Amino acid sequence: MQFARKAGKLVAGSDACLRAMHHKHIHLIVIASDTAERSKARITAELQHSQRQFEVICIGTQAELSAALGLPITGVFGISDQNFASSILKYWQA
Repeated sequence: MQFARKAGKLVAGSDACLRAMHHKHIHLIVIASDTAERSKARITAELQHSQRQFEVICIGTQAELSAALGLPITGVFGISDQNFASSILKYWQA
């Protein structure tokens, strides 16, 4: 995810991810395990209404993910590049 952030292909925050989903710029959603239920519900509802299929990963805590990426505390991240998304999924599933 750090490579995606440095390449400008990381969307941070639930609102930003929802906007990017509407513009079809997201290929992968990463949600921290301690993200608020309301935020998770908003993302899940949008995923159900979306015509595209998105992969969703729930991993780590907000503090861990945000510290690793050098960002303020955030619980929802989106990857807007297909190659980064597939690499992250392959690494995560291994």
